[in-house]
Amino acid sequence: MVTRQNGALARKPRPRVGTEDFHTMRARELTEVIANEIEPLPRLCEHIRRVARLPRVMVSWRVRELLLQEDMRLFEEDYSRYFNPGLSKGPEVGRPFLLRPLWVRGGIVLAHGYMAAPLEVRALAEHLYQRGYVVYGVRLKGHGTSPEDLAHSAWEDWYEAISRGHAIVRTFTNQVFVGGFSTGGCLALIAAARKPRHLRGVFSICAPLKLHNYSVRLAPSIVTLNSLLRRFGRNRESWEYVDNDPENKHINYTRNPLTGVTELVKVMDAMEGCLPQVKIPALVVQGSKDPTVNPVSGTLIFDQLGSARKELAVFERERHGIINGDGAVEIFDRVYHFLRRAGVESAAPETAARATLAVL
Repeated sequence: MVTRQNGALARKPRPRVGTEDFHTMRARELTEVIANEIEPLPRLCEHIRRVARLPRVMVSWRVRELLLQEDMRLFEEDYSRYFNPGLSKGPEVGRPFLLRPLWVRGGIVLAHGYMAAPLEVRALAEHLYQRGYVVYGVRLKGHGTSPEDLAHSAWEDWYEAISRGHAIVRTFTNQVFVGGFSTGGCLALIAAARKPRHLRGVFSICAPLKLHNYSVRLAPSIVTLNSLLRRFGRNRESWEYVDNDPENKHINYTRNPLTGVTELVKVMDAMEGCLPQVKIPALVVQGSKDPTVNPVSGTLIFDQLGSARKELAVFERERHGIINGDGAVEIFDRVYHFLRRAGVESAAPETAARATLAVL
């Protein structure tokens, strides 16, 4: 059994019992099994000993570099494979990015929305970076490349980007927050429910729980119908994509794959199921006249959060993409002040929930 003692991992010997079968014993004594498997490999054993002797800061640096290289490799491979001259944006739109200040106040894993790319959250990231936060803007799988790539991506792949981003930011600081815009906000809330001991707070901006377009819920049925049509050789009759007219045409896709919409529905459902398990400080931001996400989403998310320290900020906005363009800085400041409070309050006793209504 592996336990944490004084910040370090230690293996606690277990008493031998004769009632467990071979596979159960291997599962319980995993570290011993691994040690037994690599013992005949002296070069590997020596390499592990060298790594074990490295200072923690050096191990963190190596882990960070490996994960950053992996994220960049995944993007470059996807961009090259799915590039479409008429639909793909420049690579600078889709690349994940890392902003690191000289003095680190904390760290943030920041996720963009559906059909968007890391550039969508860059302005918010810059604002927080200038105030002392390490910010890693993740790229959700299938985004920043082409709609065809998105059509072949599952929402679990999107969440994996959050997990890698968290591992990267943790190499800088233990004061880690997670946040996102739209679908990125859904993923951030899921992460907050799954990683409560490793996060100081979570914020979501215009995360969808209810959408104005009710036909979105029909997408899974259409995808199933498309699959049946393909099976019977009637591909021409299938309906794979719908046109999209985004606010930020230099960032977002102009075609929306119905398989992607199906995954979006799954994310929304997964988020709703996770909300009661979110116990860390949380900020929910919502535009009052959002044309894409039903504004009631903000209140519904806030009410279902399990956190005792939660805030709801409603801004008078008539756009969905409220983190870019006029009025964005006010939202950035609201997020920043939440992060500062959450960093202090994370170690304080639980207090009553509070809601904030901001009106321009």
